[in-house]
This record gives sequence, structure tokens and C-alpha cells, in this order.
Amino acid sequence: MLPAELSILVVDDHPLFRQGVRFFLESIPEITLVKEAGNGIEALQVLTEELIHLVLLDLQMPVMDGVELTQQIKARFPEVKVLVLTSFAGWEKVYPSLQAGADGYLLKDASPDQLSAAIQAVMTGGHYFEPQVTSELLNLLNREETEKHNLPTAELSQRELEVLSLITEGLGNKEIAAKLFISEKTVKTHVANILEKLQVKSRTQAALYATRMGWFGSKRGGQP
Repeated sequence: MLPAELSILVVDDHPLFRQGVRFFLESIPEITLVKEAGNGIEALQVLTEELIHLVLLDLQMPVMDGVELTQQIKARFPEVKVLVLTSFAGWEKVYPSLQAGADGYLLKDASPDQLSAAIQAVMTGGHYFEPQVTSELLNLLNREETEKHNLPTAELSQRELEVLSLITEGLGNKEIAAKLFISEKTVKTHVANILEKLQVKSRTQAALYATRMGWFGSKRGGQP
């Protein structure tokens, strides 16, 4: 379930695309404010002036691209969620956006239902990966040097493994707490321990790493 009030910033250098996304978002009752920006500099200005909960951004933009913008947002506004919305077929840009801290991504040809699901996932503390590109991302990950993160599952406790397994399914802290019958605070502690042990910066990176290592079998990349 989405928060009762949700403000979103749409960042794209194509005005018609921004307006189309805005028109759809404004039809969702929980979304109370939709702002637009044509590039990263404009987006950062909006973020300093408005309370924004979620940024939908393209990767390929003038002035400041989506990867750099994601880095800036996570450094200056860490509580803001970032969802990449791109037509970019070059995975060499998508993966860096996740390294920068993006909470999920989907393609511009996604359906309205997919966009709603992605927003729902990231705003409840989970992540969302478009299924058709998840395998490509995992292939890219497999080409990365693995030794420095070649950590056996034995270094994670049984409970941490359970939490990580649910993270790979795209569940947020509240949903994980309900499934495991523990408090959200306990889940947050487990997540922090998992990130430290795996030497990754975000739950998104932890989920990708666990999937790459095949720890939990075949998982969907996001919430359907």
C-alpha cells in the first residue's frame, strides 16, 4: 500500500514524455504532487524547494545524466527513492545507476500497471527490476571481478539468509517483518548486517549479488 500522500518528480528531457507520465501519475489518488524537470540540475533545484518522496528519472539526459543525478540525490537526499525509467538498451549505463543507489528500474515501454507496481515496490522499501532486463544485468554482473565479494553463505546467519531471500523477492522491511514474525526494527538490523557482510551499499545490490551467486535459486527480479 502506498503512503497516504506521495510526491513525485519526473526527470526527462522530453517534455511530451514527462507530461504523459505526469498525466498518469495524477490519476493515482495517493499521489498528491507531481513535479517535472528537464535535466539533473533542474531536478536538484526542485528537490531543494519541495518535499519529494520519489524521483522517476531517465538515464540519458543533457547537462547531468541519470547516473550522476542518482549519485547526487542519494548523497544529498538519502531518504528520496530513485526509480530509473529509461528506453536505454545499453546495460553499461543501467548497472552503474544501481551502483549509484537506484532503487529500481523499468523501461519506458512498460505498462501503467508495471509503473504502478514499481512505485509500490520502491515506496514500501523494496526494489523493482523489469523482468526482461534482469537477466541482462545478471550477465553483466557475472563479467565483473567476483573475488572481492566471493563470500560464502556460511558467513551470514540463518536469519540473515532468510531476510536476504525475501529481499531478493522485492519485499520491503514491513512485509519481511510480517512474514518472519519479527519487528521492523529487527529487520533493519539484519539488513544493515547483511550489507556490511556482503560489502555492498544497498539492498538492491545485495539482492543482485545473492541472485548472481545462485543462493536462493531462480528469483523474479521484482514484484509483478
